[in-house]
Amino acid sequence: MKFKTNVAIGAVFVVLLAFVYFYEIKGGEERRQEAEKSKQLFAFQDDDAQRLELLRGDDALVLDKGTNGWNLNAPMTDGADQEAVERYLRNLLECEREKVVVDSAAASAEEAAQYGLDAPRLKVRLQTEDGAEQVVAFGADSPTDRFTYAQIQGDNPEIFVVRAWRFDNLDKRAFDLRDRRVLAFAKDEVMRVQRWGAGGAAVLARAEPGWQMREPVAARAAADAVDGLLDKIDQAEIEAFVAEDPDTTALASYGLEERASQVEIALLVGEDRAEKRLAIGGADEQGRWYARDASRAQVFLVDSTLVQELTKSISDLRDKKPLRFERDQVERIVLTRGTATAFAADKDTSGVWHLSEPMGRDAKSWKLNSLLSDLEQLEVEDFAEELPTEAAPAFSIELLGEGQALLTTRFSAAAGTSYLQQEGDDAVYVVSGDDFAELDLDIDDVAQAPKKPAVPAASSEDPDDGGADSP
Repeated sequence: MKFKTNVAIGAVFVVLLAFVYFYEIKGGEERRQEAEKSKQLFAFQDDDAQRLELLRGDDALVLDKGTNGWNLNAPMTDGADQEAVERYLRNLLECEREKVVVDSAAASAEEAAQYGLDAPRLKVRLQTEDGAEQVVAFGADSPTDRFTYAQIQGDNPEIFVVRAWRFDNLDKRAFDLRDRRVLAFAKDEVMRVQRWGAGGAAVLARAEPGWQMREPVAARAAADAVDGLLDKIDQAEIEAFVAEDPDTTALASYGLEERASQVEIALLVGEDRAEKRLAIGGADEQGRWYARDASRAQVFLVDSTLVQELTKSISDLRDKKPLRFERDQVERIVLTRGTATAFAADKDTSGVWHLSEPMGRDAKSWKLNSLLSDLEQLEVEDFAEELPTEAAPAFSIELLGEGQALLTTRFSAAAGTSYLQQEGDDAVYVVSGDDFAELDLDIDDVAQAPKKPAVPAASSEDPDDGGADSP
């Protein structure tokens, strides 16, 4: 009997557990989701949205989804900012009704007018892939400005409120949702950069792992400077649109007539070398610059910091660390003045330096390692078109490994200016006086002080000591 009672109690307990799970836990979660869903103004899947209209009286902002993403089709035709549109759609999904103020039965035209819904500030119409439309109208703000009155167009015309900040997230203009990139391109696929105008004509070509300058001189380009230039263009945004479809006269007024712009940049992108071209014209009264992407009709304004980056000097675009060598391969250092060797040092298998010329002194191994570091990190100040005829040779440094020259440099000076040249490079570099002096080493800079000759120890017996004093 007791066993049957326990079984019955257990069965009741199992039933109660099942009820709690299916109704209270699982069912509660489902009811919560349904309640949240019922508060949503718009119901759609992210990928289902096909057309978005923002209507203000007779003004319409229309976005359509195509094979390559969203496009702006009214009030002008242009590309859309894909991230901004996706963010807008998320805001639609997250917008919730907070409280019903007029139920559907009482929601007459007169009632709607009291809440600014007879002439809504904004109507949002969303069309999904299946052709279904959802429309929500937004009217006046509540007296406290914390809420905005809204109404879903359709079978349930009740009037309710949404948070005012939710409405602000939806109250967008064409400028907010259109493509505001100054130039659209894949930065990592840029193979060539060409510039005309301010800053000087230049051609830069990708040469992994860095960049080479092809014009106006053949030289290594500063990878950081070129990457910084591309980053600036890639991240730059249009400040304002000033003309949607200007004619040649209008273009001239912005300083953008053909071949007369302040500066022009062309990027050749990808294997097919597709050209992306940006022209900068004149400046407006606020210091912004008129610009135009050759693939778009519009004239727009850009920030002055972009123009500063685009007009970098040729010197700024060139590599200012010209000395390249594999430090681990260096086995011998030779510094000469004219035809005389100031010193020569060789590295043993343990990495310690020894002086081979002149002989007889120990090397300051740390100083020779420091010399290699100074050469590696040497940053020139500028570039000279040619070495002045009056420049006097000062010294040369040669680095060798396995009997082969790894680096041969020549330093000279004229009229207080120091110059650097290296084998295999036609460029003439200007170095600072401090760097010149730091590299201009002599034997006493790299050698330990000469050892003093040993002094014989004094004899314990004084040779003049003849014993007792003489009378």
